Amino acid sequence: MTQPTDDVAPEPPPTQRNPTDDHFPTGPEVGMVLPDFTLTDQHGNAVNFQESRGSRRALVLFHRSARW
Repeated sequence: MTQPTDDVAPEPPPTQRNPTDDHFPTGPEVGMVLPDFTLTDQHGNAVNFQESRGSRRALVLFHRSARW
């Protein structure tokens, strides 16, 4: 291991991940029908997912932080 110099940050330690298996659900499958749910928008108003999309198709994207 080398000593860091004043102008170079030291490398972070390697990350460690646990493998997932069939008994650990990671989310809905592609094409799965989601249950009805209501969330708040950026103004604090309740928005029902099924009602707001009507008969249109929707893309649901979920982003989770690396520290979750």
